Amino acid sequence: MTPSRNLELTAVALCVIALGVGVVFMTTQIAVPPTYAKVGPTIFPYTVGAALIGLGCLLFRDVFSGTWSCEATDEDADRPDLQPMAWVIAGLAINLVLISYVGFILASTAMFVFVAKAFGSRRVWLAAIVGFLLALLAYYGFARVLDLRMGSGLIEDLF
Repeated sequence: MTPSRNLELTAVALCVIALGVGVVFMTTQIAVPPTYAKVGPTIFPYTVGAALIGLGCLLFRDVFSGTWSCEATDEDADRPDLQPMAWVIAGLAINLVLISYVGFILASTAMFVFVAKAFGSRRVWLAAIVGFLLALLAYYGFARVLDLRMGSGLIEDLF
């Protein structure tokens, strides 16, 4: 491994560790009401921060042991297929655009169809039905069980 390559990998490992430290630090700034006994709104960010620090340390170890292998820099590795990634990004974008106009359920259904297409689904109609049912279930769960409304829309206003 060349020294410049070693320096690049060290920088990546240190950035992952720094990101984890930043997440943990910012989590300490979250005000937690005393009504939370042990599990509160900070448990997930602390877990993510600790995981980032741990993964960064593992990457750092791999840099110095020379065992870090990366498909992106391997000349023999196949190039990634960008078409599925484009479908996923388009699904996220369509969700972002539609959610304020048609609501969570229909926007999430459209996103599910795009992601299913990215994963190679040929039966788009089935993906639309499954996506609609999952989005409806998620919305109903948040609206009725947790009493949290995720906006309004064509179908959401029926609840």
